[in-house]
Amino acid sequence: MIQLPLQATGIAVLLLILSTSDHIDGFKFILLHTNDMQARYDQVSAKGGKCKLIDEKLGQCYGGFGRLATALDKYRKEESDPVLYLNGGDTFHGTPWYAVYQGKMVARMLNMLAPDAMTLGVHEFDDGTDVLAEFISLINFPMVSCNLKLIDEPKLEASENLRNFTIIKKGGRSIGIVGYIHAETKQRTQPNHIEFVNEIPEINKYAMKLRELGVNIIIALGHAGYKKDIEIAKMCPEVDVVVGGQSHTLLYTGRAPGKDIPEGPYPTIVVKPDGRKVPVVQAYAYTKYLGRMSLEFDRAGNLLNFKGQPILLDNSFEPKSDIEAFLDSYRQVIDDMERHVVGTTSVFLNGDRKSCGFGECNFGNMIADSFVYAGVQETLQDRGSWTDAPIGIINAGAIRASIDPGVITEGDVITVMPFSNGIFHTRISGLQLMNALEHSAYLRTKNQNNGFLQVSGLRIKFNYSRPMGQRITEFKALCSDCQIPHYERVKTDEYYGVVIPSFLLNGGEGYNFVDKHNPEVRNMSLLDRMAFIRYLQEHKIVYPERQERMAEQERYLRSNGSTTSIPLLYPVAFLLLFHCFSFVK
Repeated sequence: MIQLPLQATGIAVLLLILSTSDHIDGFKFILLHTNDMQARYDQVSAKGGKCKLIDEKLGQCYGGFGRLATALDKYRKEESDPVLYLNGGDTFHGTPWYAVYQGKMVARMLNMLAPDAMTLGVHEFDDGTDVLAEFISLINFPMVSCNLKLIDEPKLEASENLRNFTIIKKGGRSIGIVGYIHAETKQRTQPNHIEFVNEIPEINKYAMKLRELGVNIIIALGHAGYKKDIEIAKMCPEVDVVVGGQSHTLLYTGRAPGKDIPEGPYPTIVVKPDGRKVPVVQAYAYTKYLGRMSLEFDRAGNLLNFKGQPILLDNSFEPKSDIEAFLDSYRQVIDDMERHVVGTTSVFLNGDRKSCGFGECNFGNMIADSFVYAGVQETLQDRGSWTDAPIGIINAGAIRASIDPGVITEGDVITVMPFSNGIFHTRISGLQLMNALEHSAYLRTKNQNNGFLQVSGLRIKFNYSRPMGQRITEFKALCSDCQIPHYERVKTDEYYGVVIPSFLLNGGEGYNFVDKHNPEVRNMSLLDRMAFIRYLQEHKIVYPERQERMAEQERYLRSNGSTTSIPLLYPVAFLLLFHCFSFVK
């Protein structure tokens, strides 16, 4: 072994330190993030609905822009490391605030929170591209989304503030933010001329461009759901962190506050093929939580350390006074809507997306009933039949909240149905109707809970273990040309009148409710929520139930690739009997 002189050894050590300094000189910053705030300017209940006085007294109301502003100020002032605040989209829609004041107020509210960057959510497109272009022109921060083709939307294409990516300077370092949105957004919002392309190739394209510009810390900020966020973390080599939205996912390590149930740890760690770890984060929805993660990178852009946890914005955060004063100056109209009682429910109206998105829910039943009721009122003078549209349909994604037992206000209805969809009468064949319900079953199996259909005037049985397109095992509809309504088997070659919202009529979620050979469509000149309000006003007290309108049949055992006729209950009974006989012995 060669012995170096002490001086030479010291020089060698110094050279080694200098050669590796890129990898040991850590750069730390704090990442704060929100997503799917959906115009919850005021504090909300535990589930994101209206905060009631009794809940407020019990300290069970959360969030609101005032509390969020206080939390942002706190960390921006107190943290020794630089703070980066990102918004994961869907700030439009969800409360009477948006219904009345729309995008201009969203822009003013977001400017008060001052995010470093925001990505587009699905609901930012709900009022058309002109409204979106105006909103983007009013915000004081960059909007990023890299997988949009805007050649046929000149206002958006010309917007300097709508970018594929942006570069944020923090603590002397450059942080690249690449935006993305779900590639299927076009099916989930109002018609437009935007082409939404696959997220991953575009993220990789612009992340590489950032690398070419000398940026070696790259965050993907998007609105495509938790599963897609995980896929992006794995399949995008240059991305170091993924900040997501759209799926309202609560991530939390350990036991979450209250009754909240996390869907995964915070952060969720994804390991790339080369072994690098990528943290993926979301922060639920409705301003209830503020995501917070501490990150450390070396000079070469390698992620060294990360840790964090979402912060529950409870009453320990006092709402910021200037936010509250701004809201109070516009509050009178909102208060009037909140005081305008339109009906009463004696039962819980369940509008939770995990209920309505995967099966029959009582709120979906009643809203679909209100569509049929609107059709009956339109044809009241025609004594030839009780209605020409005995079927009402609404997609689960149009139902945005639940309502507790008690009075129902106009404000409650707007919170539940915020999208200003008109309702239309369409006449389609039994085959086309059956195809629509098969598509609903398909979306359910894909966990796309916005597209599942809630119905009135139909009785359907599904077997989800059967192949796609063959899951309906029984299909009945209310008769139209009859003196006493009753259910009859749907015939594929007969035609049926259906009342649906404009979203479904326009092909939302991939549906087709217009007969291409003989289109019969009539605008009923009524918004979906106004039809529902009229239903409530005229029924006064409601108590909708689940009625087996969409029943899931028993699943069957499979043996040797074929379906047997033994229900799953039978082997259980056999085992119990076997146990009993064994015990007797």
